[in-house]
Amino acid sequence: MTESGENQIVQSPLRRVLGNFALLARGRGIAAVLSLGTTALMARALGPTEFGMLVLMQTYVLLIRGLLNFKQFQAIIRYGVPAHDAGDTRTLRRLTLICRRLDNRSIIVATVLALVMAPLVGPMMGMDHDRVILLALFSLVLLTAGNITDIGVLRLYDQFDILGRKETIDPFFRFFGVVIAWWLAAPFAVYIAILAVAYIAENLYLSWCGRREYRRRVGPAPAGEDNGDARMDEFIGLRHFLGVTYWQSNIDLIPKHISVIMAGYLLGAADAGLLRLARQFSSLLAKPAILIRQVIFLDLTRSWNQGSTDFKRIAYWTALIGGGVGLLFVVTGYFFGGALLGSLIGEEFIPAAPVLTLLLLAASFELTASSLRSAAYAMGHASKVLRLSVLSAVIYLTLFTLLTIELGLIGAGVASCVAAIVPPFAMAILIRRGR
Repeated sequence: MTESGENQIVQSPLRRVLGNFALLARGRGIAAVLSLGTTALMARALGPTEFGMLVLMQTYVLLIRGLLNFKQFQAIIRYGVPAHDAGDTRTLRRLTLICRRLDNRSIIVATVLALVMAPLVGPMMGMDHDRVILLALFSLVLLTAGNITDIGVLRLYDQFDILGRKETIDPFFRFFGVVIAWWLAAPFAVYIAILAVAYIAENLYLSWCGRREYRRRVGPAPAGEDNGDARMDEFIGLRHFLGVTYWQSNIDLIPKHISVIMAGYLLGAADAGLLRLARQFSSLLAKPAILIRQVIFLDLTRSWNQGSTDFKRIAYWTALIGGGVGLLFVVTGYFFGGALLGSLIGEEFIPAAPVLTLLLLAASFELTASSLRSAAYAMGHASKVLRLSVLSAVIYLTLFTLLTIELGLIGAGVASCVAAIVPPFAMAILIRRGR
């Protein structure tokens, strides 16, 4: 083999990570612009209180979905990569069937739970009878959300272009729907209907693409092959792995969704809307952190299994680059956050600016930790990452409750920063002590 050929092989994992990230980032970039535009229009049209109420309804549904999300796509990668590399389609079929069962059961439970809890949780968030009914109707969108396995199939076969396009569907429907609603001065219920249609459209597209890719790459079972008896116990550690990723995903919900619900309970709908607004802008960093985990886990898993020297190089360099980019956003938010919120949305939303800067700083730490977390997963340290996340979550919830009561919204930002700084340093040590 020539020297250039060797260099190409050595460099290919990092190039592949960057290439897949670019495919997803392109979709997320378009989505971010549309989402910011949508948020600005909704906030202007509804005002702080009604916007906050809409945010609470949306957060409630997403929270219920998150609580019943077992992140099966992680299992498709963790256990599917060896089978895929070995050409073992039978194992892939059985693994996929197990994950689809979990998808179907979890989504039914999530929908029922959302409907049952709506009359109880709604009044706690300041909703009257009509809005509780609206919340229950909105919860029915969960019936379309059973596509976590499809995400895993698309990632396994490097279909990040499809995942990138998927990211634009929900924001596209929301943006143009909200523009029309704003132009027509539509009532509150119309905005909820727009969110529902956008969510359903994205889910149906993802499910269709994932199943199409599965049929094309894996195909139906040949005659005589019966996979109906597929069980988790066939895959060593699968049940434990799904349990760990499930609790990890629930911990991830704390700053993303649970904090908004808590802010609504402690401070009211208007402040919950301000917190959600600040999180929307800070998602310019938070979403790339998720993207990094999505694209890098596949290559880190393969590199670790093969004993490649690229493993730590990919993990550390991606972490450093992410952290550096994040700090640029923090500086921008510190100097221009208030002016940006005031010009785009309105002066009544400027109080969210200090929180925005702190959330950008917390998102920078999360961006740094993303590749390190995927590396720890690939090394088989999912349980240790979970324990670390539990510690971070306890710190966050404790500080959020105490500081928000004393300081208001700014306390939520401080809590986010303190909790987010722990994981990247701890995971870097964990990886360094690895191989």
